[in-house]
Amino acid sequence: MSLKPIVSTFVFLFAAACCFAQQEQPVTISGKITDNRGNDNMYQVVVVNERTSAGNFASPGGIFSISAMHSDTILFSASGFMVKKVCLNDSAYKTHYTIAVKLDSLHLNLAEVKIYPVKSLREIDENKDRLGNIPSTDRYQNTHALSTPISYLFERFNSMEQSKRKVAELTDEEARRTVLKDLFHLYIKNDIINLDDNQFDTFIDYLNFSDYFIKNATDYELLMAIKYKYEAFENANSYVPSTAKHH
Repeated sequence: MSLKPIVSTFVFLFAAACCFAQQEQPVTISGKITDNRGNDNMYQVVVVNERTSAGNFASPGGIFSISAMHSDTILFSASGFMVKKVCLNDSAYKTHYTIAVKLDSLHLNLAEVKIYPVKSLREIDENKDRLGNIPSTDRYQNTHALSTPISYLFERFNSMEQSKRKVAELTDEEARRTVLKDLFHLYIKNDIINLDDNQFDTFIDYLNFSDYFIKNATDYELLMAIKYKYEAFENANSYVPSTAKHH
């Protein structure tokens, strides 16, 4: 009996095992991100591992570094640019890869009737800083109630003063919704979430984010929190009870 087929099979299985093992080995991927003209002045470029959703922002000048498995797909995204997917699974295995990533600009479809002006993260950050700044209508907030009891009670129960406080709260609520809607449009543009405009208010209620979290979370933390909630929101809306299908 010839040993050649057995040896060949063994070599093939050994090579396959080595290849699989390399795919599961951690690697570091770093490099520089530019637009297709070589410009590196893009703002807030997001670098994310598609499998784990872990990632970070590129440094000024488009410099980035991310750890991943050899078989992972890395997503690159920036405001005004299409998402770029990079997978090094077919490349010879190395512990460190240095690559150049070029992002293609998004092109507006002139046939669109309605174009929502998508704000940049910098503009949205400025609006976030204004959240929660509800002006106080309490003229006696630093005065002890017993020192001016009549004025204090008037302030507490006067319908006009209550209305002023309510207007201030509603104004802040509208500003919070506007900030989140601006973020939704930016995320939709970059293929992070997929919502219709008529779903925005329902999704905002589902998020239930406080002014404090929106103001103090980093851009990446806010992005990942909205992405996580969006996936749960989509799963909840896609579920239809069997009893409802018969109506």
